[in-house]
Amino acid sequence: MTTHNIAAAPSVTLEEYAALPKHPRHELVKGVLVELMVASEEHEHTGSLVNWRLSEHVFPNRLGRVYTSNRGYVTGPDSPVTSRMPDISFVSTERLARSDLAGMLYDGAPDLAVEILSDSNTPAEIAQKIEEYINAGSRAVWVIDIDARTLTVHAAGASPLVLTDADAVGGGDYLPGFACAVADMLPETG
Repeated sequence: MTTHNIAAAPSVTLEEYAALPKHPRHELVKGVLVELMVASEEHEHTGSLVNWRLSEHVFPNRLGRVYTSNRGYVTGPDSPVTSRMPDISFVSTERLARSDLAGMLYDGAPDLAVEILSDSNTPAEIAQKIEEYINAGSRAVWVIDIDARTLTVHAAGASPLVLTDADAVGGGDYLPGFACAVADMLPETG
């Protein structure tokens, strides 16, 4: 998801953030509102493919819930607070028992956060998001690069695993029994 900093204004609290209108959409990064820009068609299509592949495994096996980019996660409990909205996320049944804040924010990170790179994403921004998700309790973060046709798996204490569209990705201990060809989560090449 493309981001653009729109505020050099005073810090926004979590309660103020939760009360904002839902459009335009924002993340809260260390108390600063960051507007999420409209994604490209290719980005949205990739998100749909990932959502579909995860959902067709998660729902029949009653493993939890898969969310699209409208689900917020409080990844930085320190003041000023940070709340992120990954492109796709999975929250296990065990974690669903934890309470929500203001109906739109999950207090903590998803088991799996999926970020799809956009042209405006910087390596530093993506590295920061990965670190935040892992530190807040995500068991894995997938970063999808549509142009390079790769899916990189990040997990705490492990080196990043770069998979190409010739590989398959598994769900490890965070998504038991899941396996999917990386190519099946990427737009077809022309």
